[in-house]
Amino acid sequence: MEHLHHFGLNQDPFSNEPDLRFFFESGSHLDAQRRVERGLRQHKGLTLLTGDGGMGKTLLARRILEALEEEVFEATLLVMLPGAADATGILQRFARQLGCEEPAADRAGLLAQLYEQLAIVREDGRHAVLMIDDAQIMTPEVFAELSGLLNLEYEDRRLLSMLFVGSPELDRLVQNDASIMQRVDVRVRLQPLDMPNASAYLSHRLDAVGGDPAILPPPSTEALFKFGRGRPRLINTLADNALFEAYLSGRAAIDASDVERAAADLGIGPDPGTTYSQLAAAPVPPDPTLASGPSDPIAPPVVAPSLDLDDPVGDFELAPELDAPAAVAPTLDLDQGLEAALEEAATPPAPISSPIAEQTVDALEFDVDPPSVTQYPVDPAVPDAAVAPALPTAEAEILEAELTPLDAADGEPIEDAFVELIEE
Repeated sequence: MEHLHHFGLNQDPFSNEPDLRFFFESGSHLDAQRRVERGLRQHKGLTLLTGDGGMGKTLLARRILEALEEEVFEATLLVMLPGAADATGILQRFARQLGCEEPAADRAGLLAQLYEQLAIVREDGRHAVLMIDDAQIMTPEVFAELSGLLNLEYEDRRLLSMLFVGSPELDRLVQNDASIMQRVDVRVRLQPLDMPNASAYLSHRLDAVGGDPAILPPPSTEALFKFGRGRPRLINTLADNALFEAYLSGRAAIDASDVERAAADLGIGPDPGTTYSQLAAAPVPPDPTLASGPSDPIAPPVVAPSLDLDDPVGDFELAPELDAPAAVAPTLDLDQGLEAALEEAATPPAPISSPIAEQTVDALEFDVDPPSVTQYPVDPAVPDAAVAPALPTAEAEILEAELTPLDAADGEPIEDAFVELIEE
């Protein structure tokens, strides 16, 4: 890379690849390595190594794997992948590492093969170690299945030791399962780098690729530690971006402003849980064309009137139109409207003209017998106004009437009666 040659480097000193050449024995990493190796060399059952993301757990696990002598240990390192962390798949991978060419598909056959291979390792005078990185991906069922391998014994000696490496989520998974928690023999937590270790770590990185320590002056190292929070992976990322910023500026060393620019681009703040943003934008210079014109007078600040809570309405002046008395709505006369509606309903409808021609009907004479007293009996002791006549309900008398047409002479008295009635 061109920017690496600018600083006299033949290799990237701040790569996050798990290269053991860049492993730095800080106080925290050296202490964790010793504690883990003690548990494995004493054939302990289950050892946990946890730490926050970017603390160098994977590189430390590889360092421990390299430190275990082949003539003493049969060590295997498996890295868990999301979606491929089932119990059968893990046991089959472990069986292949132990020398089993065709692992069984069923659980019983697979456990028998594992026991046979582990017994061979024991007879060879070595101890088997299974190391699992990113163990927090495994489910509780897989934890239980793998923990069951710790029960395998040969000649009253445990055949297998395990090392689970993962994030703090691994601690929570183990604590929630009492059956696994009681199998933990060694528990180690990896701590961040302090300032002296962070400075020595960066110098070690530059020295591993033949770089000049002057590329990182003390102010830049302090800025990397502040924004990197003592995590090796984050420190590497910031240093790599800051190195490129210094190259773009034509400088031979990283400046603290380069680190701040890299942190701003990555959205990293100086404190955990915060983000870092660059300096605010420069103020916009005034337009010279506007400066030559007359300046507008500055309006005095508006002072809010004080309110009297005892008389809240008295502090406000109403507009003239609001101050005038409101007009009184006219009173509705409901009786007048009711009388007009009754008169309209009582008016007879207009006659409807019928297209049917009028027919002349001759007058008819009805001969009807008057009703008898037996039909409507009246009690003489009761006044007529108090008792209404009772209508017949059970029996009815059929009346016969003979209708005969009237002569012209007979109709004259009837016509005279109608005329007299109209005149009255």
